[in-house]
Amino acid sequence: MPAKYEIAAACWSKDTEEARALLTNYGRYPAASPSGSAGICIAGYETELRDLPGKYLEKEADLLLARVQDEAAGCVAIAERVLADGTRAGEMKRLWVEPRFRGLGLGRGLVVGAIEWARSHEYGAVVLDTVNEAMPEAGELYRSLGFEETGRFNNNPVPGVQFYKLMLL
Repeated sequence: MPAKYEIAAACWSKDTEEARALLTNYGRYPAASPSGSAGICIAGYETELRDLPGKYLEKEADLLLARVQDEAAGCVAIAERVLADGTRAGEMKRLWVEPRFRGLGLGRGLVVGAIEWARSHEYGAVVLDTVNEAMPEAGELYRSLGFEETGRFNNNPVPGVQFYKLMLL
C-alpha cells in the first residue's frame, strides 16, 4: 500500500530550509542531465534559492510542498502569468519529487494541487514549459492530466523546450 502524503502551501516561517533543499535538488537534476538541458533552471536560480521565500510570498504565487510522514518529499511552484491573449494563467514550475519518494503518486498529486490552486485564484489556464528529453516522465504526466502542447508563452531559450497548457474555464 502506498505511503499517504499531504500537499500544502509552504509555511515560510518553518518550511524555508526544506523548500530550499528540495529546490536545490531540482536544480541539480537538469544540470546533470545528458540531454544538454542544463539551462532549464534559468539564469538567477542561485539568487532565487538564496532569497527564499522571495516571490512565493506574493498573493499570486505559491510553493506547494508534498510531505510523506512529515518529511519533505517534493514541491511545485505556481505563479500568475498573463498570456498574450490576456488570459490569466497559473504558470507551473519546479516540479520535483525526491528519488526515494517516486512511485507514490506525488508528482501527480503536486500537479493536481497546482491546478486546484489556479482554479481557486480563478485563472483560465495552467501553463508550463519542460524539456521532455530531460524529463520524459513529466511530459507523460502532463498529457495524462489533459495538458496539451501549445505555443511559446515565455522566452525560455533552452533547446528542445516544449510548452503545455491546460484550459480551466
